Amino acid sequence: MIDFEAAPDELNRAGERLHDIAEMITGQPALKFKATASEAGDPALAAALETFQRSSAHSVAVLAGDVRRLGDRLGKAASVYREREGEAVETVKTIEPEEHPVRRTATDTRATKTIQAVLG
Repeated sequence: MIDFEAAPDELNRAGERLHDIAEMITGQPALKFKATASEAGDPALAAALETFQRSSAHSVAVLAGDVRRLGDRLGKAASVYREREGEAVETVKTIEPEEHPVRRTATDTRATKTIQAVLG
């Protein structure tokens, strides 16, 4: 990838925000205060209401679980990016100047060490 940049802090914040959203999803008052199916009167309506409520609660639990897992994965990705970047910095620090001559450009005449990565 060319021009790819990871922002670990942003990934971490997004993961934390997703955890907050999952808590909001599962903490909705509508989930805590459901109608009692037997109060519907008609047995067919009561059965349908009970099935609907059970299915809805299951769907909310699945959605909240998916959101939490996504948040976890974003946090893990942020950690991996930080770790790999640290490893890359340490690797660059160990490169001896004699092994890699200084590259000068027309616009930069100062003797600087550069790393140029071409990914394709």
